[in-house]
Amino acid sequence: MLTIRDIAAKAGVSVSTASRALNNNPRISQATRERIQKLAAAEGYLPNYNAKNLTAGEANAVGVVFPNTERVLSENPFYIDLLRGINTQLVQRHYVLSVAISSTAEELLANVKSMVAQGKIKRFILFYAHQDDPIADYLRQQHLRFVTIGQPDQHHNDFFVDNDNLQAGIGAATYLFDQLNVKHPVFVESGHHWAYEQQRREGYDRVAARFNVEPLVCKLGEPNRVRAFIKQHPEIDGIMATDDFNGIEFYRLFREKYGVSQFPVVSFNHSLPEGLTDADLHSVDLFPEKMGSAAAVLLFSDKEPLETPTPGQIRIPYAIN
Repeated sequence: MLTIRDIAAKAGVSVSTASRALNNNPRISQATRERIQKLAAAEGYLPNYNAKNLTAGEANAVGVVFPNTERVLSENPFYIDLLRGINTQLVQRHYVLSVAISSTAEELLANVKSMVAQGKIKRFILFYAHQDDPIADYLRQQHLRFVTIGQPDQHHNDFFVDNDNLQAGIGAATYLFDQLNVKHPVFVESGHHWAYEQQRREGYDRVAARFNVEPLVCKLGEPNRVRAFIKQHPEIDGIMATDDFNGIEFYRLFREKYGVSQFPVVSFNHSLPEGLTDADLHSVDLFPEKMGSAAAVLLFSDKEPLETPTPGQIRIPYAIN
């Protein structure tokens, strides 16, 4: 592997002079800088950005923290697109991704602490926003820079990237009632009490009230409990769900009971391939790749203040497909 010592030897200068030239230090003449930089490029020399950052006490890595859950979220296309957007920005800054993922909050916190203490990682993106989240509390205590995907609670002035989930919920519910002519919908959510789910449900409730429909809500969980709920509500003629997977899970159980097909479903994340279900699926695209890219920009905005659109937050639009 070519090192800066090799470049210095080939250029006939000291290692310190070669290092300064490659970093455009004005103490080195422009002619010498250009000569050494051209030599380095011709030889295929790549700087060791990790070593450079570690000298300053920081690894050239960003910690990405998944929410703790038993579901395999890392396989969800929504999270893959978030990672893709983040990585686009990190490549430009010579940083890499380091992922923390676990099924328990305790293991997840231990993972993050190890990333900070042993990995020297000082920047994090959290793929969620929890009230009283121990990981966010730890990062605040350590005075580390982090951005959440989702709006944090009002007691903290954290940096975040989010959609307007209330308006997205209103838009999705209006589409369900107006465009799909659903008269007796059910709102399907997880049992995790995510803030974005509550905001989308509030949007649904507002539209349901406008159409004089009593909101019907089902929390997913134990399948037999959901089957009992479905048996009690044969009048259901459409589904609004907090994400595609929740919507299709409820539809699968509903279809198992009543044998329906081309059943209207409006959900979020646009994360299912075409043809995967026979439901009449309409998914709200939240543009996760843009969210990931915006989160990475915000994460580095202390170094690049002109890239910060508004203090502390970025909102990404949505579209119904």
